[in-house]
Amino acid sequence: MNIAIPIHGTRVMPRFGYTREILIVTVEDGQYRSTKRRTLTPADFADLPKLFASEQISVLICGGIHPRFQQVIQGQNVQILWGVVGEWEEVLDAYLKGTLQTNPEFCLCRQHRRGAKGRGHFRGGMQHRRL
Repeated sequence: MNIAIPIHGTRVMPRFGYTREILIVTVEDGQYRSTKRRTLTPADFADLPKLFASEQISVLICGGIHPRFQQVIQGQNVQILWGVVGEWEEVLDAYLKGTLQTNPEFCLCRQHRRGAKGRGHFRGGMQHRRL
């Protein structure tokens, strides 16, 4: 199984759509065997299904993710665990142990960064509010 984690340095990138590097982790028998870093180009974002298929990714662990990317990636039968923060090694370890904490209300959208003052809005078909 291959897991994709968008990263910035040693941390999970807060927003999938802004990542320039993705870590691809190969997991066998509940242990990670190898990691590979891949630099993403605008062409990769334009054809995410091709990227995820070529790397045989079955799980994406990320911070925030735009609904448009969610739909495209889930259409490839990739499980998305989002709302994750932290060092990628700690996040991966928690995932493998079954203790990974996700926060599906995690939001770095424009309205919240600009201070929507508690007004809710829709994300991925679900209304959410500022944390």
